[in-house]
Formats: sequence, structure tokens, C-alpha cells
Amino acid sequence: MERKRLVADRFRRIWHIVEDIAATPGKSRRELADKFHLSERQVQADLNIIRTDMRLPLARRQGYRFVRENDEGGGEGCFDLREAQLLVMILRQSMRDRSIPADRLQSLMRKLPAMFPAHLQPLVDRTLEAVSTPRSGQQQHVFAALADGLLRGAWVKLHYPPGDVSSPLAEPIVHPELLLPYLDSWYLIGEVRQRSRTMMFNLDAVTAVTITTTVEA
Repeated sequence: MERKRLVADRFRRIWHIVEDIAATPGKSRRELADKFHLSERQVQADLNIIRTDMRLPLARRQGYRFVRENDEGGGEGCFDLREAQLLVMILRQSMRDRSIPADRLQSLMRKLPAMFPAHLQPLVDRTLEAVSTPRSGQQQHVFAALADGLLRGAWVKLHYPPGDVSSPLAEPIVHPELLLPYLDSWYLIGEVRQRSRTMMFNLDAVTAVTITTTVEA
């Protein structure tokens, strides 16, 4: 359980480091430490999480950069993480529209990861897996509801089973900010209404996500 009790602020910082490396590849650990006001040891710990636990293709080649196999690209692209995941989930929901040829949608979804910069491709792959595999029925509903919340900029309520200990709140009301994989789980980062602060939630045990039309106390 200790590794699952992650601090939202640290993961926000880690994602800022990811975006900085993607935007300006080639920085050294010292340069990253100076920019983010960290020690080199702290930066190295964050880099280890990016490479090992988030499974992003981080390499140290004349500084740090994201690369794919046989690719020296730095990760330029027009999409950010939230836009990439929204596009995946919108396409997944579009498969319910019988007026759209299913085979063309499937073909598009297979090609989708290659449209993104190197640091987003593994996350797009994992989002596609989460919403498309036959065993992920409940997860599909959770991701679809989170996509809806992100699109609307709305608050969402996460529903956990009674007595579940993976969340400090039984039904947290969250304004979604980031949806990130860590090891084999997915986490949501966002402002929590009941606590008036940013928190991080493991989505493994979430049974449902609902959009809240009114902000509850």
C-alpha cells in the first residue's frame, strides 16, 4: 500500500519535468535540478519513476530526451496529455455510432499512438488498452465518464465500494486535472471539493464515476 499512497504534488511536478524534457530535450540532470529547484538526487528519483514506473521512453543521450526505438526525435507535437487521452476516449465512444464504419475507426485507433510525440505514445497505448480490451468493461465506463468530465471542465464524483481503504474519502468530488498510469494502475489527480486541495486517487477500485451538476459540500 505504501507505493500507492502517492503525493499529488510530486506527480504534478514529475509531469512538469516530463513536459519540459519533451519540449526542450537535452537538459542535464543539473539543469533540471536548477529549473525545478530540486537536488540532483531528487531529480534522479523522479527520472527513475518516469522511466521505470510510468514506462516512458526516457533516454540519456546528450542530456535527457524521449525516444522511440530507432528514433532520435525529441517529442515535438501539437497534443498535450489530456488532449491525447480525450481523443482516444472520444473515438472509443464513437464506436457506438453505427453510422461510422467500425473497421475505419479500429484502423484509426491502431494508428493513433504514432501521431503523438514520443513521451505520449506509451500513455496513449495504455489508454487505448484500458478502454478497449474485452476485460475492461467497468474501466471503460470509468474512463468514459472521466472523459466527459474533462471535456466539460466539470466536477466528478468517484464511487468506491463501502469500506474500501484505497481512498481517504468514500465519494470524493474531484475536478480532474491529470489521468496518469503508475505501474499497473491508473490514478486521477485533481482538486478535491471536500478537502479544498489537490489529491491523487487510485482508480482500481472505483465502481462508477458520475458528473456532479451541483457542487456538493
